Amino acid sequence: MTTILKHLPVGQRIGIAFSGGLDTSAALLWMRQKGAVPYAYTANLGQPDEEDYDAIPRRAMEYGAENARLIDCRKQLVAEGIAAIQCGAFHNTTGGLTYFNTTPLGRAVTGTMLVAAMKEDGVNIWGDGSTYKGNDIERFYRYGLLDQRRAADSISRGWILILSMNWAAVMKCQNS
Repeated sequence: MTTILKHLPVGQRIGIAFSGGLDTSAALLWMRQKGAVPYAYTANLGQPDEEDYDAIPRRAMEYGAENARLIDCRKQLVAEGIAAIQCGAFHNTTGGLTYFNTTPLGRAVTGTMLVAAMKEDGVNIWGDGSTYKGNDIERFYRYGLLDQRRAADSISRGWILILSMNWAAVMKCQNS
């Protein structure tokens, strides 16, 4: 069973899904400043709006990551997308148009691939830089199902470590 940690584990490796945006950058910096050993994992899903994927792990290193990896998830996303199309899954209609929603597939592929990378690196704690929006809790639960020995340093329904962690780091950045 996945454990939800209530305190940042000092001196231990924590894996974080790192986008390079404000939330994950602040979370990573905060973890390092508080004594954790952050490992950053960036998923390349082939988004056309990302100009330089290779720059993201470099940014993670600048913010204090012990190690930062770019994980190529494109083949897995294509395979899952083809399977969804073949099954007729994820049909959504909005504004009179029907389309395949690949966002849930991208999240599933990202979680699976990043947990596999964490296992390779001996990282047993999953951290997150999200700000408690959307279906984050469900995603964290699924990550734990992928490897039940993995602890989740993240959020539960009654407790939000990462949200407060982000805002503490943002406030520190603004005051520096």
